[in-house]
Amino acid sequence: MPQLTMCHLTFPHGIHIGAGGVESVEDSLEYVPSDTLFAALLDTWRHLGREVKELLPENGEPALRVTSAFPFAGGVRFYPKPVDLRELFTEETLKTESAGKRLKKIRYISEQLLLKAANGQYLDNFLFPEDENEDPKTGIALQGGTFWLLPEEVKDLPKEWQLSAEKWWLLRRKKVYETQTAPRVTVDRVNSASNLFQSERVLFNAGCGLWFGVARNSISQAEFENLLTILGDSGLGGERTAGYGHFTFEQKGEFSLNAPQSSAYLLSRWHPKADEVSLLPHSAYKLEAVEGWLRTPENAAAQRRKRVWLVAEASLIAGNPQGDAVDVKPEYDAKSGETILHPVYRPGFAVTLDWKPKH
Repeated sequence: MPQLTMCHLTFPHGIHIGAGGVESVEDSLEYVPSDTLFAALLDTWRHLGREVKELLPENGEPALRVTSAFPFAGGVRFYPKPVDLRELFTEETLKTESAGKRLKKIRYISEQLLLKAANGQYLDNFLFPEDENEDPKTGIALQGGTFWLLPEEVKDLPKEWQLSAEKWWLLRRKKVYETQTAPRVTVDRVNSASNLFQSERVLFNAGCGLWFGVARNSISQAEFENLLTILGDSGLGGERTAGYGHFTFEQKGEFSLNAPQSSAYLLSRWHPKADEVSLLPHSAYKLEAVEGWLRTPENAAAQRRKRVWLVAEASLIAGNPQGDAVDVKPEYDAKSGETILHPVYRPGFAVTLDWKPKH
């Protein structure tokens, strides 16, 4: 039974994780995809003078697997809403207009709700009320309905949020994170022309941040802690020179994962191996196009990585996906003289939760 070590990250100055591909730095995700996190750990590992093949052997299991980093509030961890709502709610609820409005708002559900659904239970009876001024009895909303948790989890929220039951309706106004935009300017190197644009960052409120789980295979606890400490000092994501992305971390126990029996909920992005593509026709999934810029020890100019498609978190896969890493090194015409002499890996190793399908 794989064990995840749960790591909680606190970002004092916020974070910018580009959401618009190579052409846009204006929008930011509120979470860190697993391929971004793993690639950052791999880059930090290389800067420590270690070999990439120590973490990514050409054949065999990687030295570690990581989930994506999702929001937490106090001691409550949140997970992305599964892509197939029929696995959460009955047809009757899904056809109800009032419920539909709430379901569209929900992006994250609490760990306890996720485990109930994963074990075959419908969540209809735990949905928070439509009227935001109504006292919630069975389900609680945060941030206008973006986050959903159970009443018994309120005691684990940040201390300032732990209200008495008759005031739980006020929790819908509490925000786990907020977004801010700041003006930025680029100056053309040829004619000195300036170009003004906006850059977004995500700021987490007190007691909130991002969590991720790591399953260590051939890397020691001490090595991993050192790796994560250095990454926290150098920063994660974009706009690091402006202070974004720097974090401290705290380990918050272990989480056991049972091997999927018939279906799996993805806690990470996944790049199917050739013999795993056959799992997709029987699965409920979403695809993400992943592209961006690469950094190389050859000190070459910034270059674009090849685009790769990954299966998104919260997809429900019919089987036990494993995944692999894909080389996204750019390819150039031989006449151009451009080349990158080493692979540029984008990890797509799956981390999964066993899911009991309802249909």
